[in-house]
Amino acid sequence: MLDKNVPLARRRQELSKIEQEAQTGDQHDLYVLGSLYHMGQHASGSPVRQDLVKASLYLGNAATRGSVLAMAKMAEIKLATRQYREAMNWAQIYGHYALLLPKGDRPHDGYAAELVQRILDRLGKSAMPEVMRDVNSFIASHDADIRAGTDSNFTGEVLHPVPKAKPYIAPNGRITPYAGFADYLLAFNADGSVADAWLLDAVPDADLGLTLRKYAREMTAPPAHAGVGKALRYAWMPVIYDDGRYRARSMH
Repeated sequence: MLDKNVPLARRRQELSKIEQEAQTGDQHDLYVLGSLYHMGQHASGSPVRQDLVKASLYLGNAATRGSVLAMAKMAEIKLATRQYREAMNWAQIYGHYALLLPKGDRPHDGYAAELVQRILDRLGKSAMPEVMRDVNSFIASHDADIRAGTDSNFTGEVLHPVPKAKPYIAPNGRITPYAGFADYLLAFNADGSVADAWLLDAVPDADLGLTLRKYAREMTAPPAHAGVGKALRYAWMPVIYDDGRYRARSMH
């Protein structure tokens, strides 16, 4: 769907297929669609233009079905559209559920801290008591569904990409004004090496996705089982950038 070498008509067919599958409420399909409409024409070979209304619809549904990164993107969308109260609601919801993830799956909290600060600069601290009442109400209403989550059938085989056994050396200094994250669709060869990496989305700045693509291309996957052939295998992977300048703390 993101390979610009594939005819546009075929990419749109793939998009329609995912849109149909998303009607079942699959968390991952909803997240991918929301991310695609959020990034629009800035995504690799995107078959759509940016549509924040559709992005909010898909990402909001993904969030209430357990996608923690969708919560962060909802905050970014609300901030971009100057809905600062809603943006802070989603930022606090993201921070709450990110901390509940297993330690190995938990994003660095520097991004959450910077996200909250960017919104706070616009909203002001006086709104926080009402925000936290909204957040607590949301959690009470949706907590069971969020914790249950959903299983995704997007890739069939579940791959777990890992970095190569060498450090990633970033350019000198900060590579972006803010912490953030980017989503990639990775294609793996039979030997486990990356054949290609397509940028799906990035927040808070699309350019971050271009910067982190080098890291995404350093991923490896387990070699394919004998007899599978040389067909490419696919996996979705988020890459989070956080230089450790800020740390989140709980707000009550």
